[in-house]
Amino acid sequence: MIKIIFFDIDGTLRPFETGIIPEDSKAAVRRAREAGVLCAIATGRHWVEIYNEGLVEDMYFDAFVTLDGGYDYILHPEKARPVFQKQGARKPKDYHFLIDEAGIPLPYFDPKNGEVLLQEAIPGEMVENVLAMAEESTFPILFLEERRLYANFVNDALLHCLSEIKSGIPPILPLSEARKNPLYMLIPVLNEAQVEELERRIPDCHLVRWSDGLSFDVTKRNISKVSGIEAICKALGIQREECAAIGDGWNDVEMLSHVGMGIAMGNAKEECKAVANYITAPILEGGLPQAVDCILEYNETQKK
Repeated sequence: MIKIIFFDIDGTLRPFETGIIPEDSKAAVRRAREAGVLCAIATGRHWVEIYNEGLVEDMYFDAFVTLDGGYDYILHPEKARPVFQKQGARKPKDYHFLIDEAGIPLPYFDPKNGEVLLQEAIPGEMVENVLAMAEESTFPILFLEERRLYANFVNDALLHCLSEIKSGIPPILPLSEARKNPLYMLIPVLNEAQVEELERRIPDCHLVRWSDGLSFDVTKRNISKVSGIEAICKALGIQREECAAIGDGWNDVEMLSHVGMGIAMGNAKEECKAVANYITAPILEGGLPQAVDCILEYNETQKK
């Protein structure tokens, strides 16, 4: 019996092509919860991005694996507050990446409405190595702290990466800002020569390439979506075989092979499809609802 489903966002819930979550995908999430199955997010995104871009509008999720497992939490329903978000499409200039807690109500999925189970910051020495390389080679980096994200500068390569996921432009702060608070993910935009050099300089980190091939999620070594899933399932008393996951990208491969039922989107990377128990239709052809229905139908067979 599947008790919880972990959903990737980009390429799984939200199409890269449109940046708009299909209504039938939202309905599928609601249908799963109505059937008594918990629903969770498993993404490389920061929860502040999820807020800014309205990535869970009209849906409720019980737990969040964010930053590829670097920051993971469950929500307490008795503490959760209503979502306050603008409706409709937003332009990059309308995005506000720094949440003013005094002036903006907390979204229901703010970690303060729950319990943080796992937060693994990148070791300070590794951060310093990345900063030193950035000072030498000059490349843009997205820095992701617990409650904010920012970049050292923006160029065409970074703009391309952000446009691929329909994301807004973050605040620009000096590299020195990255030394002030713990960092849970770095997203550098590199050329191939720089990739090899970065891997050499940060042996205690894990790099996962984005779909665009230009940028990487950098987290502490041995941290992944799987580590976040394990932390959440332990807290909820759920076994690995009672978990399902749906994904499409390189950072979903380990997740799909780890859970009891791994489902790859029809638009997924071949590496995802190779480890999945089931391959659904592409996202724009109803793949997400099809995946959820597969899980619910499986649960029905287990009741007999």
